[in-house]
Amino acid sequence: MTGYRAILFDMDGVLVDSEPLFLSAINRLLVQEGVEPVSVQENEEFLIGTTIGETWRVLKLRRPLPLLAEEYISRYDDIVRQVMQEELEPQPGVRELLQACNDRGLPKAVASSSLHMWVDLKLNAIGLTGAFDAVLGGDDVTRGKPEPDIYIKAAESLGVPPSECIAIEDSPIGIAAAVASGAYTICVRTEYTRNLDVSQAHTILETLDDFDLSLLADESEGR
Repeated sequence: MTGYRAILFDMDGVLVDSEPLFLSAINRLLVQEGVEPVSVQENEEFLIGTTIGETWRVLKLRRPLPLLAEEYISRYDDIVRQVMQEELEPQPGVRELLQACNDRGLPKAVASSSLHMWVDLKLNAIGLTGAFDAVLGGDDVTRGKPEPDIYIKAAESLGVPPSECIAIEDSPIGIAAAVASGAYTICVRTEYTRNLDVSQAHTILETLDDFDLSLLADESEGR
């Protein structure tokens, strides 16, 4: 193979630095309930990379929260909408890498654990609506990360085998999913995942500015 034929992007931590937003929203709700907020360490150990349903399942196990998880998710969604009024920006190197894919005629997809509607909202907030050939959220698959389903489905949606795709992740859970799918997996370090074990990734970058463009095929040569 002369290069990988598609890129599959995680959303949070890869395309946008939204982890502080989510943690702030979670803690606002926990404080409203009169229980201990989530520490940065606890967030790193148990929550980063999980679906919102799994996040609140874990929190109900670790906090005295009497309501159903669905009720907390609904309230959390309202808080996130408020917090998202703050301006979001793409992570360093994102626009440049997307342009490199366009120049080479390579398809690209988002494969996020966030609900699809939140992925769409965040893409709109950072001006990347329509920039991807496929967009998948955690509610588009039955089994979330660390299962490989979302990466397999994202690759299928692009018509490219996972083994010919690059997946870009930032968390151990996401990396496990991407590696299990058969994709070449790149980890981008973030402030919130810097201390986590991401050694399962094939390559580790500080930012997408460091992405090696020689990994990419050039499908435009055949057009």
